Amino acid sequence: MTSEYGRYRIVEELGKGTMGVVYKAHDPQIDRMVALKVLRPDRVTSETFVARFLKEARAIGRLSHPRIVTIYDVGEDHGTVYIAMEFLKGEPFNDVLRSGRLSLCECVKVACQIVDTLDYAHRNGIVHRDIKPSNIIFCEGHDVKLTDFGIARIEDAGAGYQTQAGEILGTPVYMSPEQVMGQTVDGRSDLFSAGVILYEMAAGRRPFTGNNIAAIFRAITNDQPESPANMDPFIPKALSDVILKSLAKQPEARFQTGRQFAEALETIQPMLQTPLASESPDRRVKRRVVLTGAAIMVLILGAGGYYLLGRNAAVPPHAQVNTTSSAQQALLKINSDPAGAQVFVDNIEKGTTPLDLPLALGKYELRLSMPGYLVWEGQVQLDTLNDTPLNIPMHTPE
Repeated sequence: MTSEYGRYRIVEELGKGTMGVVYKAHDPQIDRMVALKVLRPDRVTSETFVARFLKEARAIGRLSHPRIVTIYDVGEDHGTVYIAMEFLKGEPFNDVLRSGRLSLCECVKVACQIVDTLDYAHRNGIVHRDIKPSNIIFCEGHDVKLTDFGIARIEDAGAGYQTQAGEILGTPVYMSPEQVMGQTVDGRSDLFSAGVILYEMAAGRRPFTGNNIAAIFRAITNDQPESPANMDPFIPKALSDVILKSLAKQPEARFQTGRQFAEALETIQPMLQTPLASESPDRRVKRRVVLTGAAIMVLILGAGGYYLLGRNAAVPPHAQVNTTSSAQQALLKINSDPAGAQVFVDNIEKGTTPLDLPLALGKYELRLSMPGYLVWEGQVQLDTLNDTPLNIPMHTPE
């Protein structure tokens, strides 16, 4: 491994991609750490490419936004070109997505940050073309920073179709239909990619899937994704509609600017409960609960922080509920998929699913645990003596 590029001294390798390698490096001139992206020598195809690369990288370096990673410098050395960028302390957003630890409220806030940042870049003539979770850094305070901003565009400069085809193999699920079909893209393509990320955050799975690249591309260009509100009763229809609009096949049917997208999300935020942060991240799971009891309130405590009131329930989610025991008892019928989950009520083990529990009217802490599956936790308020079914899908860690 080369020990330095230009004045930058390599400290360690941070990661590799299809276009090059990213290093942690030291800039002795001003005594700071940088992230140094070095293009693979085989990507440096001609002097024309290098000249355009340097010109466009400097143009992107003029972007100044708190959520765009700053480019400090570009240069040539050892037969290739490099970019010195801001070194961030944070977590790749794809790791955050896999953890499932964000509440729905937090998901919407993150999406707002992403599309608002894209709006700034688009207004300054820069299209990213490679918006995906691994190009987003999740920093302290739940702020995000977009990386490789415009780099995908630079790296494709002058490339032929074969190079572009090679590039899309890595992250096809976040590409827009026009990008898949090799058409000219603009900022609305970036917003489509952001919509895919928001769908994945909210629904817990990607909107377009397939067993191979061709199947994924076919889904992106032809298939209508399932409504997130149909998949999860805790997702407001208004949010589901915004997500589906962002995934429209035709760019004209999507949000035309990042600001439009952000404004639509901002109107939804008041509908969402403030997330609770006390739950351990490794125990959080996005819960999808099928509720058929007419008078039951479930307050989800972890990934979501959302609430659902049954038709006869009248207690607001923030209210204190009288949990005084009553001689009268309701029957809570708990099922899980798969069956066999241990059931704890107020931290007392009650048995395994399927389980019929006679309980006095009131509020209870409920937890389901099963080896190999994420723990489900919630609060259940029983307000009537009717039988109340509670059906809980258990989810495996991704």
